[in-house]
Amino acid sequence: MPTFVKYKDTTIGYVSSDQLQTLLESKLIISYQRSGKWVVLGMDSIREQGSQTKYNGPDRRRKL
Repeated sequence: MPTFVKYKDTTIGYVSSDQLQTLLESKLIISYQRSGKWVVLGMDSIREQGSQTKYNGPDRRRKL
């Protein structure tokens, strides 16, 4: 699903999900639209893909 982004030069465009991740990593955008609201980098929490943090607690989702 295409996402609206606002670049550092304040132009707005559409990008794919993969492109959004690349732009977030390279810090080429200042905000993007999520669920109809603008997410401002440095002010709002942003999505993180491929987090390296592992949960070491019990698996509560598994039914015994």
